[in-house]
Amino acid sequence: VCIAFIGTVIGAIVSAPLAFLNTKRFVPAPVSFLFNLVIMVIRSVPFLVYGLIFIRVSGPGAFTGVLTLAVCSIGLLTKRFTEALDALDPRPYHALLAMGVRPLPAICHSVLPQLKPVFTSIILYRFDVNIREASVLGLVGAGGIGAPLIFAMNHYAWPRAGSIFIGLVILVWIIDHLSSHLRKRLY
Repeated sequence: VCIAFIGTVIGAIVSAPLAFLNTKRFVPAPVSFLFNLVIMVIRSVPFLVYGLIFIRVSGPGAFTGVLTLAVCSIGLLTKRFTEALDALDPRPYHALLAMGVRPLPAICHSVLPQLKPVFTSIILYRFDVNIREASVLGLVGAGGIGAPLIFAMNHYAWPRAGSIFIGLVILVWIIDHLSSHLRKRLY
């Protein structure tokens, strides 16, 4: 849970500004194209490959899992945040610009309030995905509950493997329930 949470938080913090640089609404087209290309490259590599790369860089463990989930979260969250930015109503932003407000305060007062529930929903979805991916990352040595699961399976400790699996199912169910409750409160 901690690996997934920290990876999601890092991914969300990095993705928000990247999304603004990735859309033609807020930056010139060449800048948007460049950042779109970077995000496409990040998204084209599967998370297990990132896990194996980061194991070579920082060794096995939870830090590798956090790095892997953060990079994968950056790719997906930036794409989803960019789609949300492209779908929002630009009239309040343009009205503030027409009144002489600088772009950054105009974004803070007109764009971010529109995006808060959408961004929160996207981040919760990514956290849900990261919970599942964190368990798989443990299988390749990148920390998480997957490591004890694979050790139990390799030693034919089926009761232990079954209890870990049931714990994973219950954990995902609890997080899914909490995120749906939070989404209802936001909307």
